[in-house]
Amino acid sequence: MNAIIHKILIFGSSTEVRQVQFEAGLNIITGDSKTGKSTLIEIVDYCFFSTRSTIPKGIIDDFGELFAIVLKLSKKYISIARPNFKTSKRGIVYLKIETNDRFLENLSKDYFTSLEEKNLKDAQVEVEKHLGLSVQDTRLDFEDDKRNAGKVTLRSMASFLFQHQNIVANKHSIFYRFDDINKRNKTIADYPILIGWANDEYFQTARELELKKKQLKAELRFVEKQKMTDEQLLENLRTRLSSYYVFIGKELEENLDLKELKKLSENLPRVSMNSFSDSNIQREIESLNQQRFELQDKLSEKEILLSQSSITKDLSNSYIDRLHRIDTVLDKTSNKKDILKCPVCENDVTENLQNVVNLIDSRKKLYEELSKIETYKNDKTGQIEFLQNERDTLKRKINKLSIEIQKLEDQDGEFQKNKSLIEQANILKGETKAKIERLLEQNSLLNGSSELEELNAAIAILQEKLAGYDLDQKIKKEEVYLSKRMTEICNKLDFEKELKPGKLQFDFKDFTFYYHFNEIEKISLSEMGSGANWLACHLSIFIALLNLNCVSKGSSIPAFLMIDQPSQVYFPRAYKKEDNLVGNVDENIKQVKNIFKVIEAELKIIKKACGFMPQIIVMDHADEPEFEPFIRKRWKKEGDKLI
Repeated sequence: MNAIIHKILIFGSSTEVRQVQFEAGLNIITGDSKTGKSTLIEIVDYCFFSTRSTIPKGIIDDFGELFAIVLKLSKKYISIARPNFKTSKRGIVYLKIETNDRFLENLSKDYFTSLEEKNLKDAQVEVEKHLGLSVQDTRLDFEDDKRNAGKVTLRSMASFLFQHQNIVANKHSIFYRFDDINKRNKTIADYPILIGWANDEYFQTARELELKKKQLKAELRFVEKQKMTDEQLLENLRTRLSSYYVFIGKELEENLDLKELKKLSENLPRVSMNSFSDSNIQREIESLNQQRFELQDKLSEKEILLSQSSITKDLSNSYIDRLHRIDTVLDKTSNKKDILKCPVCENDVTENLQNVVNLIDSRKKLYEELSKIETYKNDKTGQIEFLQNERDTLKRKINKLSIEIQKLEDQDGEFQKNKSLIEQANILKGETKAKIERLLEQNSLLNGSSELEELNAAIAILQEKLAGYDLDQKIKKEEVYLSKRMTEICNKLDFEKELKPGKLQFDFKDFTFYYHFNEIEKISLSEMGSGANWLACHLSIFIALLNLNCVSKGSSIPAFLMIDQPSQVYFPRAYKKEDNLVGNVDENIKQVKNIFKVIEAELKIIKKACGFMPQIIVMDHADEPEFEPFIRKRWKKEGDKLI
């Protein structure tokens, strides 16, 4: 994203203003300690919609009533201002989009305060839209935690824009805000969208695909559950055949296996008039009715036991409630007036007062006795559950018998109505054969259900659509590109010769960094010695990420990077020459000069690759004649400074 910082402004209580203007390319703010250099990062971060302020307390915080930045996009400007965090207006933002630069001639506090006050989040969303950022949900699964992968936010960009003084040469930490695990995870989840590798349609497709896969698994489980085992199939075949055999007055052999039953179902016995003379339907109905009666008798016993157990449990559970109701009644009664009045003439009646008092005392004593056993409970849950299971089992058996009896009764009724017994029997034979055929075909039909076919077809379409993004391959490709750029930059900096040759590697899936030494050993940043190595790695990572950001056409990340105090590795105490350290100081100065030389060269490389010049702003003590073309401010403790 071709967006850089044009100005940083601090407005005081009157018309007084402090401002720093920047250009594309390398910008250096140099000077003494405690002149406000590091505060510039904090002001930009605050104006980038941080929910808290890290602007240092003291002179700057006391002076500043309004902090502002002006971003310059390729064809427009975005002006963002926020009142001091310690005021009641910390949650509002003044925001204006300008399409020409005439407004810069009169950029006063009134310019901002005359604008409509916007809520912090609303203003942030508007700026995100101007940066081309509008993805609402980066989850790959609807069941994922939305705190880690919800709406994409420009706050995730902050980790790529700032290298604070305490991070730029840190061996344990690379990115700003990564000490908070939730912010770290959010930044990693948002990065593919921030850099333009994926959009809202990609994540929507991924979530839909995951949902369809889960639906397919559920449907397959349902199909498997519906499919009968050989034992279940055998029982169903036997039931069908047995009913037919009973109707025609024959007896089905016992202990026939599944294969024999299937064969028998294909060749059902012929029906003759003599078959009906031997019919024993009524005898079978009587037998089944007797079995059902016995089961109903047992069911009645279980229902009685279950009812008694439930009553006991309800009495136990409601005992405390009844005591409380008694207590409520007593309270209401005890609050009655001492003098009772006649409802007719409204004269005082004192004769019954003592009776009321005695009644109240008696109730209170009864309540005190009953409340002594208030907490006594008898848990009947296990017994009730056991009885419920037995009851349900009996109901299922009775229901199955009732179905069989009904079938036989229906058959018998039809038999009585139909004058042609042969015709009726043949109809029954055809129905039985058809039912058995459907039963045998059921398992194969389930496998070819339309629901399964639709889900498989939908999944295939979504997978093909998702493959079009080729995100995994894109990430691998960009990791190779980033590794090449990081390694080339690092080789120009003061990196330990004993660790060469090697390659710097970065994993976009978890943002881990390591140095691949001699194509064999992986060395993490914390395993390296020397501040010069740590600084070289940090600069290499962030300049390479800026390069990747600029060459990625769909990127929403602004094309600027702020680096605070990179020379600290070489001048830990002060930036000056001492007579007894001339040699060391000269070498340190050489390395510091080289840092700025490398930065300038890399910016030109990026411009050549993407067509526009990005921006790197460096705050440092270093001040050499070679830096003069890039110095925007030179601050001194006893002279010009931020405040």
